[in-house]
Amino acid sequence: MARILFVDDDPYTLETLTKAVELFGHRAVLAGSGDEALRFVAGEMPDLIFIDLMLPDMDGLQVLKRLKDSPGAQQIPMYMLSAAAERDMGEQTLDVGGIAYLTKPIRLQTLLDIIQKHFE
Repeated sequence: MARILFVDDDPYTLETLTKAVELFGHRAVLAGSGDEALRFVAGEMPDLIFIDLMLPDMDGLQVLKRLKDSPGAQQIPMYMLSAAAERDMGEQTLDVGGIAYLTKPIRLQTLLDIIQKHFE
C-alpha cells in the first residue's frame, strides 16, 4: 500500500482523489498548501506526490523544486497538476525534477496507471 500525497487547496479535488486512491487500495495524505506539504515531507516521506500548480502560498513548481532539493525526497516521484493547459508547463515541470504535467480533472484511469507504474 502506497502513501500518496496530494497537495491542493480545493477540498472537492482532495476528496475525489482520496476516494479514488482508497478504491485502488492505497492511502491518501493531504496538504492544502505548499508549506503544509513541505512540513509533511520533512517528517514523513510519502511514496508518490501530486502537486497542484496554483496554491495559496506558493506555486506548485516552487513546492516541487524545494521538495527535490530536500534530503531524502529526491527519489519520490512527483507530478504537477493544474486545470490550466499551459504549453510550456510540461517542460518546466521536467526542468525542476517532476515526472509529468497533468491537466485536471485527472482521469481515474490515468491516476491508476501512474500508481501501477510506480508500485505494482
